[in-house]
Amino acid sequence: ETDDTQSKIATILGPSVIVSDSGTIHTSRGWYDTVNNTSLLLDQSQVESGEKILIGDSIFYNRDTGMGEVYGNMSLIDTAQHVTLQGEYGYYNEQTGYAFATDSARFLEYSQGDTLFLHADTLQMVTVDSIYREIKAYYGVRFYRTDMQGVCDSMQFNTRDSVLYMYTEPVLWNEQYQLYGDTIAIYMNDSTIDWAHIINQALTVEMKDSIHYNQVSGKEMKAYFVNGDMRHIEVIGNVLTAFYPEEKDSTMTGFNCLEGSMLHLYMKDKRMEKGLFIGKSNGTMYPMDQIPPDKLRLPTFAWFDYVRPLNKDDIFNWRSK
Repeated sequence: ETDDTQSKIATILGPSVIVSDSGTIHTSRGWYDTVNNTSLLLDQSQVESGEKILIGDSIFYNRDTGMGEVYGNMSLIDTAQHVTLQGEYGYYNEQTGYAFATDSARFLEYSQGDTLFLHADTLQMVTVDSIYREIKAYYGVRFYRTDMQGVCDSMQFNTRDSVLYMYTEPVLWNEQYQLYGDTIAIYMNDSTIDWAHIINQALTVEMKDSIHYNQVSGKEMKAYFVNGDMRHIEVIGNVLTAFYPEEKDSTMTGFNCLEGSMLHLYMKDKRMEKGLFIGKSNGTMYPMDQIPPDKLRLPTFAWFDYVRPLNKDDIFNWRSK
């Protein structure tokens, strides 16, 4: 280090560790103003405070205010919550616990073996108190995990109640099922999906082949999961079905166009197995060779497979519906 005693600026040239009450800085190049407690850290330096680690190509850091601003390859790692915020530009205030990332922004949640990768134009992480975080994602949200994928305009996740809210034309996929509605609330348990609430204009679609789709629509749906697989859906209000019952060998035996006020759907081995209406239902069961073409699709049918995130890198490739 070279020291200019007038301005008290220490120039860092080589691997250095700067330790204080508030945390530790690891850097190999930059400068440190010992009077104002400000520093510019280059070459993927890192600032550690408590259970959080801030990494970036260049970090402007003010130890007194606890504010860090990062340009290039920013990562804010929360080791306690098993979450990481990334972006090409980021900002973090360690006193308020507010963090912000943009430009290829990405959020990772890896408390389970299976990591959730989420992208949006802008990501914010707010520390509600010492334990809980609130993550907000704005514009062009896409996420990928092996057991579920989703797209929506904006979303919010709170680690206290572990509910992930998807807003504005949200679509959620699990295996070959697509869930769609005005708002989707995903209730997590230990980071695995426990149940999902599709609120208003709810639609679930299962593709059987390029022509045949099992479809159910209703005012709202509650989908229940076991070990990441959807097992049971309650469909509530204005229920419509376009459904192909199957033989054991997956042969479709006909086409059920039914309506009622409440339906329970059950899945087995990742396929729709049976549907039970609560109360009265009416409609028609058509033989396979007598299905009217206008009945093949429910009025609200939509199949958004082409916008589905395919892997953790595909979250960055926005595709319009």
